[in-house]
Amino acid sequence: MDTSNLTSLPEDTLEDNEQRAPQQPRPLSAFASRPDRPPTQTSSQKYSALDWKGFFDQEEDIRIPDSVFHVYTAGTEGPVVFCLHGGGYSGLSFALSASKIKEKARVVAMDLRGHGKSTTENENDLSVETMCNDVLAVVKAIYGDSPPAIVLVGHRLCFFNNYL
Repeated sequence: MDTSNLTSLPEDTLEDNEQRAPQQPRPLSAFASRPDRPPTQTSSQKYSALDWKGFFDQEEDIRIPDSVFHVYTAGTEGPVVFCLHGGGYSGLSFALSASKIKEKARVVAMDLRGHGKSTTENENDLSVETMCNDVLAVVKAIYGDSPPAIVLVGHRLCFFNNYL
């Protein structure tokens, strides 16, 4: 861009400002401000977590050495749909899906290490190997050495879900 034809503008002085007539306000754009509406809910009400009972049938803590993994379950028949949430979420992120899936399958949604209500000795060890071992330990704790058919569903942990 050629800037050779650009020049600086002179600074306004206080005297110049006093001599000018007041400017008429420009009409505002329809998008310039929000409409004057009182909020119907506070943000904490609007974004607070829903109760799991409306979506899952039960919740439980699965204890394995040095860890407790919180698990939500729904449904009684069919294959198991095992849900793994993404970083910063919890098993509750599958609540709406679980309420529909449980009509034809069993749903298990666990809170992964460092998330939700799960507690581990090292909450910051989010390595693929550790998280895979956590999931396998929870599956074994729930189903023993002969687990049923399991459909693994995940979101937002692309690197993790690709290894499973």
